[in-house]
Amino acid sequence: MSDTSGILIKKPVSLLNKKINFNFGSFFTALTKAGANAAVANFGNIPENFVEVVASVGLGKEPGEVAWDLILSALIQAIWTLAAERKDLLQDADNKDIQTIVNYRLEQCLKKLELQEITIDINFFDHPESLVIIEEIKTPFGQWLESFGVSSAEAKIISNQIPSQFVYALHKEWLKNSDKYQSLINNLNSPFVKATARQQAWTIYSAWLENQVNERMFDEAFGLKQVYVPLRGYYKRKIKVKKSEAFGREEDKFEQIVVDLETEVENWLNKADSQDAIRVISGSPGSGKSSFAKIFAANQAKKGEVRVLFIPLHRFEVTDNLTNAVGNFVLSNGLIKENPLEGNNFDSRLLIIFDGLDELAMQGKLGAEVAKDFILKLERNLDNFNQRETRLQVLITGRDLTIQANSSLLDNSSQQILYVLPYFLEENERDNYIDEQKLLETDQRNLWWQRYGEAKGIEYTGLPSELDQGKLKEITAQPLLNYLVALSFARGEVDFSADSNLNSIYADLLKAVYERKWADKKKHPINQEFGIKDEEEFAEVLEEIALACWHGDGRTTTVSKIEKICSDNNHLKNLFEEYQQAAEAGVTRLLTAFYFRQSGVREQEKTFEFTHKSFGEYLTARRIVRELDLIHDQLEERQNNRRKGWDEKEALKQWAILCGTSPLNEYLFSFIFDEIRLQELGNVAKWQQTLCNLISFMLGDGMPMQELNLSNFHEENRQARNAEEALLVVLNACARVTKKVSEIQWHSLQDFGVWISRLRGQRSDFYNQIFCLNYLSYLDLQNCILIHQDFYLVDLQMSNLQMSNLQMSNLQMSNLQGANLQGANLQRAKLPLAYLEGANLQGAILEGAILELANLQRANFQGANLQGANLQGANVRGTILEGQDLTKLNTDTDSSTV
Repeated sequence: MSDTSGILIKKPVSLLNKKINFNFGSFFTALTKAGANAAVANFGNIPENFVEVVASVGLGKEPGEVAWDLILSALIQAIWTLAAERKDLLQDADNKDIQTIVNYRLEQCLKKLELQEITIDINFFDHPESLVIIEEIKTPFGQWLESFGVSSAEAKIISNQIPSQFVYALHKEWLKNSDKYQSLINNLNSPFVKATARQQAWTIYSAWLENQVNERMFDEAFGLKQVYVPLRGYYKRKIKVKKSEAFGREEDKFEQIVVDLETEVENWLNKADSQDAIRVISGSPGSGKSSFAKIFAANQAKKGEVRVLFIPLHRFEVTDNLTNAVGNFVLSNGLIKENPLEGNNFDSRLLIIFDGLDELAMQGKLGAEVAKDFILKLERNLDNFNQRETRLQVLITGRDLTIQANSSLLDNSSQQILYVLPYFLEENERDNYIDEQKLLETDQRNLWWQRYGEAKGIEYTGLPSELDQGKLKEITAQPLLNYLVALSFARGEVDFSADSNLNSIYADLLKAVYERKWADKKKHPINQEFGIKDEEEFAEVLEEIALACWHGDGRTTTVSKIEKICSDNNHLKNLFEEYQQAAEAGVTRLLTAFYFRQSGVREQEKTFEFTHKSFGEYLTARRIVRELDLIHDQLEERQNNRRKGWDEKEALKQWAILCGTSPLNEYLFSFIFDEIRLQELGNVAKWQQTLCNLISFMLGDGMPMQELNLSNFHEENRQARNAEEALLVVLNACARVTKKVSEIQWHSLQDFGVWISRLRGQRSDFYNQIFCLNYLSYLDLQNCILIHQDFYLVDLQMSNLQMSNLQMSNLQMSNLQGANLQGANLQRAKLPLAYLEGANLQGAILEGAILELANLQRANFQGANLQGANLQGANVRGTILEGQDLTKLNTDTDSSTV
């Protein structure tokens, strides 16, 4: 018999009466006992005696009592979970204060509730968080947290999460023990209680998604939801332009249209166009794209108009069959028991959010190839699933370079790729966008700092003025970096200036995490019990973990892989063993929670992942610079004593072990460069010369890959190429710091041309930069033979190319600022849109060269041969060509030499 008027929950006896065998006072007392020893406490699950008591109360009785038992079970689980997940925030408390809260304030709260009639009806399961007791319990729980030293601001944030945690716990309890609540099924004509197991599983998963944005952000009390600022983005709208003779093809030009990111994606989702079923969010590291994806997933899950599945791609196993791969991921999650893409399970429109396209990895394949294959599989599956109606839509996030490399596959509409914008753009930068809604006029940094201040209990009216200067403007405009700056700013140990180094901020946070004190507050627990004696040794352990991740998929690793990396170094091996013991004892929880967390199981081993990929990249960069310093010292020691140190062969072997497995990328280089900037200039100059010597030795004798005992020649060749490229790129980082030309001893005039051709490989399209070509500045390449080289988009600024042969080379859009091209042969070379400001072209042969639209300001053309050169639209201000009729250079032989 159904009762649509609802079920009255009115206990016949006091909630605190012993007849019920349960009261909140005793529950909070148990919670207090756990919290009192929070530094080492293992909250785990709720004590069994509470579970048994709750399970036995009211079962088989009237619907009102059964409903109360369901609500009570969920509420207890919610409160226990919130306390357990934040046990590290709890400090020693005054027992008298705790007893006052437990026995008086809490009891008064519950007695107040007894005087009210609580009714649940068919709408209860749609919004269970609206139950009056959920709101009333927040205050005493917050007071309980404050009694353990949690600040009032943090206590408020934690207690405010009771509603969402309660919803998740309620749905989970219902699914787990639905047979115990049969009388509710019989008495409530609710869609929820009548739903199938599949529908209930999706309801629970949706509640889980909503709860994810409340999950702790790093080791803070608050979650993403409390400080999230709605992001802005833009899409590119193509503008047609005339074909250029210089480029030989039609150049693409775009307008950049600013949008509110969530509104734009939601409009696409609601439109549900089967021919436009993919949206891509592109952004730099820490731009907020993953945060946006989580917030969007939670918001859509709450609305319930479309099912949402969130898949972090670094936890996704790519297979030939995408349907099976999704099914495997869903089953491993544990909340949804059936593959949503199979047969009858696919009974509702589904949005899948794939987060982190750049984090896809597969053994033996480059990440870019895997990403490309993945997109192609997605498009094929979407065509199949959406033949008759739109059943599946896909939202992908990824780092800008990965998205850019696959942009040719994503051109169904101008709005298919959405680019994340920073919190702040300078006024002159805003001119590059069409912003009809004037979204860019708001400096979102101020809004973020206000929300952060509320979450931390600090009064911030906006971004502190001392952070609004120089490079800090750019740093604080990026969501993740802005947060890291906030952490360091509060510590007050970093000197923030216009030329602030990002690595200084990361280093300060590493120090802060290590110095976090608890237990007796006098001596660090690791110092007390284990052999890791200082911050430097702790950092070394984290660097090895980061290295293991870099050698893997870039973000996750296992204990065995870390052990393998440490196996050849007894000191590191011992440090890692000490670290593991500390971890097992629980003392490193605060040390590691900020940087990485346990993420699952791979090959029957626990895996660990960095909380943000950039943390791993920073630590890897530190490890590479540390190795460079070691190599220099070892080579120097060998020079002083032939029985000690390393020779060049051993140094290259160690470099190959470090940098051969995985290639460097732009993001790692940025951290390497900033790390080298922090070193003594004299040391950097020595490293620069050491790398020059190693490159020269390598070009003569090759990389000693036979020493690494790799599986086959193909793998030896691949790792040798990666290690060689790393030598070149790290050399460039040193040169950018010293601003000195790197003088490598070439064995022949062809050496560099042959080497760079090997590193560059075959270009796959016209649009993407080749990584190694970005790091050729400050090189001594005089007299080198570089005929017909592909130097499209190359960076050769300040390099010495005196008397080099660059005939017919493609230097389109190259950076040759300040380069020495005196006497160089650039006959018929392509240099449209090249940047040659301040370059020395004295006596250079530019006969038939294409310099259309090139920037030639202040370049020295004294004695240069410009016969037949195309200088249409070139900027020649400050040169001897200024004011001349450049068109005559094409026909008047007498005027071709200037």
